[in-house]
Amino acid sequence: MKRAFSPVFHLCILLLATFIAGPLSAQSQQVDEKDLRNWADRGDADAQFELGLRMITGEGVKKNLAEGVKSIEKAAKQKHLRAQHILGTLHEDGVGVKKDLAKAAEWYKTSADLGFALSQHSLAAMYEEGKGVKKDPVKAAEWFKKAADQGNPPSQTVYASKLERGDGVAKSTAKAALWYLKAAQQDFVPAMTRLANLYYTGQGVPVDYRRAGAWYQRAARSEDPWASNNLAWFLATCPEENLHNGETAVLLARRALKLVAEVAQSDEQPYEMIDTMAAALARNGEYKEAELWQQRSLLMLKDDSDLPQDDRQKLKSEFETRLNLYQKATPFVEPGPKGEDDAEPLPQDTILQDEGLPDSKPRNKTTPKSSRGTVV
Repeated sequence: MKRAFSPVFHLCILLLATFIAGPLSAQSQQVDEKDLRNWADRGDADAQFELGLRMITGEGVKKNLAEGVKSIEKAAKQKHLRAQHILGTLHEDGVGVKKDLAKAAEWYKTSADLGFALSQHSLAAMYEEGKGVKKDPVKAAEWFKKAADQGNPPSQTVYASKLERGDGVAKSTAKAALWYLKAAQQDFVPAMTRLANLYYTGQGVPVDYRRAGAWYQRAARSEDPWASNNLAWFLATCPEENLHNGETAVLLARRALKLVAEVAQSDEQPYEMIDTMAAALARNGEYKEAELWQQRSLLMLKDDSDLPQDDRQKLKSEFETRLNLYQKATPFVEPGPKGEDDAEPLPQDTILQDEGLPDSKPRNKTTPKSSRGTVV
C-alpha cells in the first residue's frame, strides 16, 4: 500500500486544548471568581490550576496570561500533575512565558516521573526530536513505552512505529502490530491505518486483505481525508480482485478531496489524492476521465519543488505507468506482497467479527461501467 503515514505526533497545543476543554467545559462558563480565588489563595492546588487556566483563556474571568501562568506554577509546585504538564506546554509553545524548550522538558520530566502519561509522551517527543534535550531515540522509546503501557493511543502508535522501524528499540514488526492493534481498538485512526498497512503488506502479520480492508473501512468513517483516500485506493487497486469496488472507490476519493479542501480551506488538492481518483475511475470503467485525472497528477507532481529528485522520479514513473494502463482501458492493480516469513496472526484482532464479516465469501468483482463524467 503506497499511502503511509508518520505516526510521530506533536500534541502540545492539542493537549492544552484538551485540558482546557476537559475540566472547564463540563461546568458553566459562569464561575464564582471570588470563591475560586479564595480557595487558590488558601493553597488549594486544584483551584490554582483551574484559576490559572481560566486566566490564560479568559473563560469566566478576566484574561491575564502572566497571572495565569503564575497560578498554574503554584499548583505545579504542589505536584499537581496536570499543572506540571500544562506548564511544560506553555514553555514549549511560548504562551504567557518566554519560549524555553529546556524548561518545558524539565516540567514534562517532573510530571512524567510521577507517572503522568501525557507528560511521558511529550517528554518522549522531545527526546525524539532533540528539543530542549539531546536527541536520544532510545530514551524516546523508553518514555513512549511508559505512556503506551498506560493505554495512551498516540503513545502506543508511536511506540509501535519505533518497533516497526527498529528506531531506539529492537526491531519487531510482530510487536509493532500488537501495539497498533491496542491503539486501533481505541478508535485511534492513525493506528488503524498502520495496522491495515501491515495486513496489506504482510509485515508482522500474515497478508490478509480482508482484515486490511476492514481496518481501512473503519478508519474511513472518521473525518480524516487520508483515511478515505486509503480505502478508495484499496478498493481500486487491491491485488485481490474480489475486493474491488470501483463505484465506492470513486465516492471515497471524492470525499477525501472534499475533506482535505475543508481542512486546508483552499482548493489545493494533493497529487497523491488525484492519483487515487484516477485509479478509482479506471476501476469503475471510466477510463477517459481516469486519463485526465492521471495527467493532472503528473502536472501537479512537476510543480512540487520541495520533493527530493529521487522521490519525484519514482512517483513520475509510477504515474506514467498508470496513465499508460488507462489509455489501454486497463485498471491498475498493485502487485501482491511477499510478506514476512513465519508471521503469526493476531488472535486479539476481532475486526472481522466487529464489522460483521466472519466467514463471508468475497463478492463478485465489480463490473466496469461505461466511461462517463468529467474532471471536476
